[in-house]
Amino acid sequence: MNFLPAISASALQALQDRAEINLAKILPRVGPSLAALIVFYSVWDLLLDPANAIQSSMTRVLFAGLAAIGFWPVVSSWTAHFRATWSHWMLSSGVILATAQLDGGLVEGVGGIVLGVFLVPFIANGASHFAITVTPPALLFILCSVAQCTLPELARGLLLYGSAVAVAFMQMRIAIAIRFHALTIERKLIRDATHDALTGIHNRGWLAQQAALAFSAARRYRTELVYVMLDIDFFKRVNDTHGHQVGDEVLKAVARTIQGTLRESDHFGRFGGEEFFCILPHTSKETAMQCAERIRQAVAALEVQAADAVVTVTISIGLAPMMDADGSWEDQLKRSDEALYLAKQSGRNCARFSD
Repeated sequence: MNFLPAISASALQALQDRAEINLAKILPRVGPSLAALIVFYSVWDLLLDPANAIQSSMTRVLFAGLAAIGFWPVVSSWTAHFRATWSHWMLSSGVILATAQLDGGLVEGVGGIVLGVFLVPFIANGASHFAITVTPPALLFILCSVAQCTLPELARGLLLYGSAVAVAFMQMRIAIAIRFHALTIERKLIRDATHDALTGIHNRGWLAQQAALAFSAARRYRTELVYVMLDIDFFKRVNDTHGHQVGDEVLKAVARTIQGTLRESDHFGRFGGEEFFCILPHTSKETAMQCAERIRQAVAALEVQAADAVVTVTISIGLAPMMDADGSWEDQLKRSDEALYLAKQSGRNCARFSD
């Protein structure tokens, strides 16, 4: 069964990055506890085979110590996933070898050995990583079992171990699917909170955050910054004449057109109604006016097909370069709004700077 029918490469990478962060936090806390538990199981060794208990206990301690290398970032080049894999190899191998040193240990202790397999879903982030994590301890278990167990005991042990591996693999797939769906919901919630539902571009709340950040950065590093307020001319007339559905199509077409004229470093979104807002960092007055003219001409050339006609619109644009007198980004925003009013007063379909 395929639990992951539609994970994109970017989503899978996001899941792996998040798992890496979580493992890095969990390993220092959980790893030592697991190592201590495995050493504590020396009591079981003593009860099963007192004659060999000291030897098996020393094996447990040795491999617990080797596993500890992975609990913390001792080796800087090791990722958290590899550190977790290393720890699993060492702890599982320690349990298998210690159990194999006891008389009848692999038969009586196969249940404890199998339990270690169920830690793998918390470590592995995919089928290949699962195989890498499971294979070395599995091979060690098979070798020890072949050397010490009768054929029926070997068959029973392999059946239990193989079943555990299969269940653990399914658990990993289900866990990844759950995390993927959670990531999808999270991304949708973030998008809904930051994007306009109609046009798909950023909304006013997101623009306010970016405007404040851009203003702070420009003030700190003494760089240029221009805010641009845009408003579709006579948009109410479009709605009254052709209906709100056509008006919505006009809004979406204008949004796409404006977006297509901007640089990747520029920020753009719908400010409200038929108003749009651009943030142009590292932009001089001359460059900002050239950008505004490109937008104005592109919107004027835009044609939206309605049922009874081809709809065309124009746009008025107000520009406000950051000034020393601006005490906050809201001050600069207010001046861009004033510049837009000047463009409206100048006959519309034009771009104007604030005074």
